[in-house]
Amino acid sequence: MPDTIPSFYMSLVRRHVIPWFFFYVIVQNYWLTTNYGRSWEFLFNSKVIPGPAALVLAIGFFAVFWSLLLWLFSFLSKTHPWIVPLFSIGLGAPRWAQMLWGTSGIGLYLPWLGTAVVSALGSRVLWLWLGLLDTVQGVGLGMVLLLTLTRQHVAATLIAAQVLGAVFTILARATAPHKVGPDGVFPDFSEGVLPGLSKPFFWVCLILQLILPIGFFKFFRKEQVSKP
Repeated sequence: MPDTIPSFYMSLVRRHVIPWFFFYVIVQNYWLTTNYGRSWEFLFNSKVIPGPAALVLAIGFFAVFWSLLLWLFSFLSKTHPWIVPLFSIGLGAPRWAQMLWGTSGIGLYLPWLGTAVVSALGSRVLWLWLGLLDTVQGVGLGMVLLLTLTRQHVAATLIAAQVLGAVFTILARATAPHKVGPDGVFPDFSEGVLPGLSKPFFWVCLILQLILPIGFFKFFRKEQVSKP
């Protein structure tokens, strides 16, 4: 049996990065889960790009480019272990941007790219790039926990985050303003910019997403175990 850690649960509360991580889990799961499947449909539902071509694009981004990024960050982390967390936090809200692009109608047609095929390809490349940045951010936030907490605290935090995320995903499906569609939180900007910007929940979601990196910037440097 592992040793008993005195005041273990109280120490979870005292480390500011843990409550902030829980806040991150709540915000992400309440505001960005109900239309997750609809966002992925954007990748494959194109009249000019066949499904296999979209699949090849996805493999290219999440296999080739992801491998290159892993190699780059592994090389840089040998001398700068903080670079991945700080880079990922500095990305802001890539998952929110990806979902906005895929569900709001902005990426349906980009006439300035020329033909319909090039427009569809360019729109989906941007969607995949935002998804790749979201993956990088997930790794970076995991490293924030690893660089500020002990192994026992990391394990407890992740287990609690899984439960908390599941609860707020269920609540979002029952009570969120965009529980059955993106309108309200991710309005249809293809109808015009001003009608979309007039939606109050669009701003609520955006502001919450932008607040999250600020807290991680503050608490990561303050509570980092090994400071350069």
